[in-house]
Amino acid sequence: MPRRILVIKFKHIGDVLLATPLVEVLHDHYPGSNISFLAFDGTTDVLVGHPMIETVRGYRRGSGFLALIRLYLWLYRSRFDLVIDLSGGGDRGAFCTFVTRARDRFGHLLTRVPWQRNLSNRLAYNRLQPEPDHDVHTVLRDLRLVAPLRLHYHSLRVTLPVLPGPRRRVHELLLQMGGNDVTPLVVIHPTSRWMFKCLPPETMAAVVDLLAQNHGLRVVLTCADVEVERGYISRLVQHARSAPMVLAGCLSLQEMAALLQSARVYVGVDTAPSHMAAALDIPSLVIFGPTKPHMWGPWPNGWRESPYPRQGGAFQAGKHRICRMDWPCVPCDRPGCEGTKISRCLTTMSVEFIMENIVQVLNGTG
Repeated sequence: MPRRILVIKFKHIGDVLLATPLVEVLHDHYPGSNISFLAFDGTTDVLVGHPMIETVRGYRRGSGFLALIRLYLWLYRSRFDLVIDLSGGGDRGAFCTFVTRARDRFGHLLTRVPWQRNLSNRLAYNRLQPEPDHDVHTVLRDLRLVAPLRLHYHSLRVTLPVLPGPRRRVHELLLQMGGNDVTPLVVIHPTSRWMFKCLPPETMAAVVDLLAQNHGLRVVLTCADVEVERGYISRLVQHARSAPMVLAGCLSLQEMAALLQSARVYVGVDTAPSHMAAALDIPSLVIFGPTKPHMWGPWPNGWRESPYPRQGGAFQAGKHRICRMDWPCVPCDRPGCEGTKISRCLTTMSVEFIMENIVQVLNGTG
C-alpha cells in the first residue's frame, strides 16, 4: 500500500475541482495514506480545507528558475510512493513526476500526436496509460487513468470546502448591499474566460428581470476579475430593468464558494463556478453552447456513470440541468461558428427557452 500519494493537475480551476472524486476514492482505498495535490497557483484555493488532502502545493507559471528548483526539491524529498499526473500529457507534469522517482508513476500516453511528443512521457511514467476517449466525463476520465489499481467505489462526489472566514465575509457583504436572510438568492455567473461560451448580455438581462419579478428571487451577479467579463456584466446591468446585486470581480474562490452555498439556485455557463455550485449540491442550470456537457457538465454528487448524453438538447441529472440547443452541430467544440468567436447556438437561444429550464430546476423536475 502506498504511504505517500501525489496527485498532479496542471489545468484550470474546474479541472482541479473535478479531480476530488479521485482523491476520495484513493483515500478510501488506501486508508492511512498521506495525499498531496500539486496544481497551478490560482486553482488551489478550491482544495484548501479538503479533509482528505494533507498538503496542497501551488506552482506559479513564470515564477522563475529558483521557484522551479524549490518545487523539484520538494518533489524529490517528499519520497512519494504513488504519483498520478492528470495534466493530460504536458511536459510540466511529466518533469514533476520524473523528479519524484516514485515507485508507481501514472500518466497519459498521447495517441493523437507525433511519436516524439511522447518521449518525455515515456521517461517520466512507468505506468503509462492510453489517452482516454474524449467522450468520457472528466471525473471518469481521471479514474480511468489509474484503472490498473482496481479502485472500487459505489458513488463519486466532488468536494468543495467552505471555510468559516469567507462565509462570514460574504454574509456581511450581502447585508451591506441590501440583502437579507429571508429572500432566497439566485447566483448568476454568465461569463467565462472564453466569451464564445456566453449568451448576449441582453438575453441574460431579461432572465435576471424575470427571476426577480416572477419568482421572488434576489439576483446576485458574479464574474472573474477580468476586464472583458466585468464589461459584460456592465452591459447586462444596463439592459436590466431590475436591480441585481453585483459582485463582479470582487470575490476570491473561497468567497465564491461561500456565496454559492447560500444560494437557492445557480445559473451559469460552462465555467468553474458551475462545478463549484454542483459540488455544493445547489440546484443548477448550466447553459452550454459549442462545448461538451458529456465531458464538462455539472457532476451530480452520488452518481458513478456519465450523467449527460453527447447530444439531445436540455437534460436533467440529479439536481442539475444542462440547457442547450438540440441542433445536429451541437456540440462542435469550436470557438464560435466559422472561427468568429460567436456561437449561434447561444446568440439565438431564447429567453423563454432558458426560463422554461430554470423553472424545471426550481421545481425539482426534469
